[in-house]
Amino acid sequence: MVWISLMLVGMGFLILWIWTISSKNDGSVILLRKKGNPSLEKNTIVMESQSGEFFILFSAGSSKLEKRSLDLLRDHFDPEFLSHLGYVSLIGSADASGHLAKNRRLVKERIQIVERCLITFGISKDKIRKIFLEPSYGRSPELRRLLRSVKIQYKMET
Repeated sequence: MVWISLMLVGMGFLILWIWTISSKNDGSVILLRKKGNPSLEKNTIVMESQSGEFFILFSAGSSKLEKRSLDLLRDHFDPEFLSHLGYVSLIGSADASGHLAKNRRLVKERIQIVERCLITFGISKDKIRKIFLEPSYGRSPELRRLLRSVKIQYKMET
């Protein structure tokens, strides 16, 4: 019993020691070299990949891409942006009110519409991932409106 107590107290001190050492780092980039080693290159820059997401909303029972949604896609995927694009995920969803089979078809159609649009912008088909969610019930009109969408997530290459 005494040994178990000593082990637990020792582990606590070990964790505390590791935590104090790791808190000296600013947390943005893990230390890759020992301090005070000037022989390594000093101008190394570590860049993190940028990612983002936004929604393309659709009318109830429709898979038609509206003009403002098309403008939103054009604004996000300009030629400069496309040259650094890693991948795009299209996550389709629908409100479950109504006929289930029709809502599942709407999810697929909405993703296909957005995918075709992205391909016309110059995004290669192999950079596009598609995820089809099952229709779900929205408890409020605002949530039902948000469920009638394609969520677009992207990650940039560095």
